[in-house]
Amino acid sequence: MDVPEDMTKYAVLQKALLPTRLPVLPGVELSARYLLAETDASAGGDWFDSVVLDDARIALVVGDVVGHGVRASAVMGQLRAALGMALQDGADPAVAITRLEKFASRLPGAEAATVCVAVLDPSTGDLTYCAAGHPPPLIASRKGTARYVEPAVGSPLGAPGGYELGHDHLGLDDVLLLYTDGLIERPQSTPDQATADLLDAVEAAVAGPQYSAERVTEQVLDLVTGHSDDVTVLAAHRRTPVAAMTRTGPAVPETAARFRDEFAAWLRALEPEPVVVIGLESAVIELMANVVEHAYYDCAPGQLTLAADLAPSGQVAVSVQDHGRWKESEPSVDRGHGLALAGATVDDLTVKRTPDGTTATVRTALTKAPSMLVGEVSPATDRAEFSAAVADGRLLVGGPIDIVTARGFDRILREVARHATRPLTVDLSRVTHLASAGIRVLAAALRRSDRKLELVALRGTPADHVLGLTQLPHRTA
Repeated sequence: MDVPEDMTKYAVLQKALLPTRLPVLPGVELSARYLLAETDASAGGDWFDSVVLDDARIALVVGDVVGHGVRASAVMGQLRAALGMALQDGADPAVAITRLEKFASRLPGAEAATVCVAVLDPSTGDLTYCAAGHPPPLIASRKGTARYVEPAVGSPLGAPGGYELGHDHLGLDDVLLLYTDGLIERPQSTPDQATADLLDAVEAAVAGPQYSAERVTEQVLDLVTGHSDDVTVLAAHRRTPVAAMTRTGPAVPETAARFRDEFAAWLRALEPEPVVVIGLESAVIELMANVVEHAYYDCAPGQLTLAADLAPSGQVAVSVQDHGRWKESEPSVDRGHGLALAGATVDDLTVKRTPDGTTATVRTALTKAPSMLVGEVSPATDRAEFSAAVADGRLLVGGPIDIVTARGFDRILREVARHATRPLTVDLSRVTHLASAGIRVLAAALRRSDRKLELVALRGTPADHVLGLTQLPHRTA
């Protein structure tokens, strides 16, 4: 659910203080949604957070500060930061909230704030939790039933009383839901009816075979009409960890193209945000192209191995390995930039050369955007073949432009430009992969055109991302 374009400056502040990303993890799927109050567009004190701990557990947090406006948002931001530090230091939920309560006692505006913390071990399903004056989490079973956990007694911050640690368990495919009280304090319903409605909504969300954390948070918010307070929901779906991927084949363009599509399917099944997908796919394409073009330059093509794995921390590592001997060459204007492009699209790139071959590894954190913040154009998820067609004076290009298709694309581009009677626009919005081989074709075409060629791509698409990295002049639609 996207935030309306007419969001006030206070809601913009709220957006800035909430997490901008959720981690994508191998054994648990997360989803968060934030809904602004209809009666007050200013920022509130609701917040959520997710903290990956050093032992591969995940801490999930929702909280609520009394009031709206800049003061509530500022208090919320400080409480969120203090609680996150306590959890990262290894404190269990009850101890972390106890520390937070001491911090809140010195923070004006934090009195009566509520918070719920749950720490999940995705590998075992063990769950510990604590609520400070906050509604208890609920657990939905793959059998289509839902229940609230036993309350772990605790008062709102600043009120007398201590905090208890609760224990529970998530079975495989169970979903944990944390939420703020705006979900069950609705003008049209009594608290008892609202809590029963919430159970019914979650049970309906997990009743089908294709349920997910995203589906649960989406259907839960369908309950909310005419609400007078902000609503925050955070769900965790414990699932079978994603299996690592390994592929080996001859180092030829056709193999690289097949591995590209298989890796894309593996990656997108994890549902990271589009910009991460674009960056990783671009890096992997470049690394495989380097093997095909350079690793076996003086002999018959040997083996190309692609391996990908997602660590419990949420960092994915992808390696491309060969057993050849690279030819050393100086970069030119049109060549030798594949590794630089690969490194620019990920968090880390390492290249290890030995007498037995070369292994290039890229690492990057997989993340997704909470629904309040979604706004980028999603790249196509279906496998697409290369295509090029002229319509209304534009060359519309789709599918991959890589070492397999770049030569054909170059021929088409030259032919269309030669017969064009006016400046030619090349629309790359439907391109699924733009590799350095395609960049070379476009750079050469721009030099030949004498400003009679314009490149266009929709914002957030793979072409827009890669053209920006390589600084090729283009217009973003």
